[in-house]
Amino acid sequence: MDSRKHFGLLTLVLAAILAFYGRPVDACMCMPAHPQTHFAQADYVVQLRVFRKSETIEPNRTTYKVSIKRTYKATPEARRMLRDGRLSTPRNEAMCGGVRLELGKVYIIAGRLPTLNLCAYYKEYTKMSITERHGFGGGYAKGANCTVHPCFGQQCFRFPTYADGCKWSPQAKCETDYSACMPHRRETPNGVISRCGWRRTQLYRKCLSNP
Repeated sequence: MDSRKHFGLLTLVLAAILAFYGRPVDACMCMPAHPQTHFAQADYVVQLRVFRKSETIEPNRTTYKVSIKRTYKATPEARRMLRDGRLSTPRNEAMCGGVRLELGKVYIIAGRLPTLNLCAYYKEYTKMSITERHGFGGGYAKGANCTVHPCFGQQCFRFPTYADGCKWSPQAKCETDYSACMPHRRETPNGVISRCGWRRTQLYRKCLSNP
């Protein structure tokens, strides 16, 4: 009897939590990704400045007028879209919309067509680490043959590593801000082998020593 009461109380608590937090945004699910993964999967990666914001150009969308300062990567379709100097985001949070950019600020954006959404990478340039800036500027492209594998839970790092990639946790600030998954050539008794691993920059080592 006590166990049934306990289960019923737990059900009520969970229902209350879902009722409180169950907003439309919960329908938008974005897989956590390292900046290097955002770069690899993006249709376009640009540095831009935001000039204006409009709610009337496109129905149910917020449109930003931007000036493209630098294009790091873009498909032909993305180049045609960027030529107009406009980026739009759905207003509906359930569609992963609601991206908020501040006027006058410079951002790095790695996005997918057709619209900018919350699953994209967008970060104010002045708030990026030097490693992130260098990564989007060409560093991440050098690691194109290495894959960053998301890893969840405390047990995941106990499993074998990948020769063609690096394990990464969304809570791993040092790997996120100060490193990239790069191929490394090592001499072994069986010859030279190439294996992916986190690049041990000075900032990365400093971060590891002061977590």
